[in-house]
Amino acid sequence: MSLPFLNVSASSTNPPKAKSVINIFLSGGLSQYDSFNMEVDPSVTAKSEIIASNVDGVRVSHYFPTLANHMDKLLVINSMKSNQGAHPAGIYKMLTSYDPRSSVTHPELGAWVSKSLTTEQDSLPNFVSIGKGSAGTAGFFPGQWAALPVKSTSAGIDFVSRHPAVKEAAFENRLGILDSLNQNFESGYGNADSKAYINTYQGSLKFMNSKDIDAFDLENESQQIVDLYEREEFSRKCMLAGRLVERGVRFVKIELGGWDYHDNIYGKLPDNAGKLDKGLSSLLTHLTEKGLLESTLVVVSTEFGRKPGINPNQGRDHHPDGFTCLMAGAGVKAGQVYGTTTKDGQHADDQVLEVPDFNATIAWRLGIDPTHEEQSSSGQPFTLANHGEPRKKLFS
Repeated sequence: MSLPFLNVSASSTNPPKAKSVINIFLSGGLSQYDSFNMEVDPSVTAKSEIIASNVDGVRVSHYFPTLANHMDKLLVINSMKSNQGAHPAGIYKMLTSYDPRSSVTHPELGAWVSKSLTTEQDSLPNFVSIGKGSAGTAGFFPGQWAALPVKSTSAGIDFVSRHPAVKEAAFENRLGILDSLNQNFESGYGNADSKAYINTYQGSLKFMNSKDIDAFDLENESQQIVDLYEREEFSRKCMLAGRLVERGVRFVKIELGGWDYHDNIYGKLPDNAGKLDKGLSSLLTHLTEKGLLESTLVVVSTEFGRKPGINPNQGRDHHPDGFTCLMAGAGVKAGQVYGTTTKDGQHADDQVLEVPDFNATIAWRLGIDPTHEEQSSSGQPFTLANHGEPRKKLFS
């Protein structure tokens, strides 16, 4: 069988920029050999059955039958590699491009994107984190660049409305008093920290009064789009993400945890796989029908993969040396496979893609220079993608 490996001989020229990113983050470690890397020895895929997709030569696990019909929209990256094999450090590395340090907290990629692309005209936060996982830290950036956390699609956003006990006139009066106090303080004692606090507060007020805040209410979505999704929470997170990028939000992170299957992987995996299978498929259809897929880069990432061997507890252990991520939209070379692991699944083999390169690619596609440098509070310089280089050849 001839695999449709990505043609890396020609890179993109003057590519259209992505306007937004939706990053579906699978915390716990997606098993690449039970999902999208089927090009290994049969002993590695174990109990995962291999099925064909709607692209000749691209095969997936039988746990993803719906996505099998959407592989023409997805680029499979089978050669991811990280130097972190524990969950906290692996997650931190994937989201920031840096190894954890005790002396500094690095901003997540979404914070870099928000800080780089936010304009005065934007009424919604440009970094939104949907789910109960990592809330989207701003690291050493001012707090205004941290993600807006949305814990669930039904609970709404905390403190987004004026308390009913406070009348509008009283609220405006209090804001006027606060502005006066801030101006007096700034004139004599202001510094970067106080300015950041004021900016965060003003951004929150702008968000409260935004005409686009209804984007967070799924009841406002058309029935045609609602019917694409299941009522399950992950699917609703995907619907919300689609609504947010339609309103111009630049970076939306969706958390789907629970992939850490050290035991009974074939008893536990089907439930989570079903959520991802149907939710991501619906999102790709949603974005296509809205005409947004060409301007939205959809990313499926995870902190590391799982080992090629099944352990005595019938699970798979951590494996950072060769795992799988996905990309769709924004001109990505879809319906193809980039990179390989060795046939025994032990390590990334061809076209190895390190985590900083992966994040540099996302930033570059948004039109952000991945070598852009900012200083921490101690004056130490850090680049957006930790010297990673974008793989421009992943795009047409």
